Order: sequence, then structure tokens, then C-alpha cells
Amino acid sequence: KSIEKEFCIDFQEYFKEDLKALEEYKDFINFDENFIKVNETGVLLIRNIAMCFDAYMKNISEDKKVFSKTV
Repeated sequence: KSIEKEFCIDFQEYFKEDLKALEEYKDFINFDENFIKVNETGVLLIRNIAMCFDAYMKNISEDKKVFSKTV
């Protein structure tokens, strides 16, 4: 809710596509209306989980090399 207040957005609507992308990691996260929490196993995938919200990464084609990858 603090993000909604600070940026005057509806979080669920603004991040609708990003939240859909999180479905892939549903076993590693818990979220409610105030928090997105990563569990102990999910910590190993935190970069991948965060990339769901990365606007820059969304615009990179699948075949283009990027400098940061999860091993």
C-alpha cells in the first residue's frame, strides 16, 4: 500500500502483467495486499523473481545476450 500512496497507482492494476509472471515462482513466494515475501528456497531465485518487475529486461529479446544471468 505504501507504493500505491507514494506513486499514486493501483498496485494490482499497474503490475498486473508482472504479477502474472510471478506465477512461475508461486512455490517460492507469498504475497498479500501489503507484501511480497520470498521464502528460504526462493532466496536462491531472488534475481529471477525480481526480474518479473524489471521493465528493461522485458524489452530484451530472448536471443539477445545479457550480462546478468542466474546460473
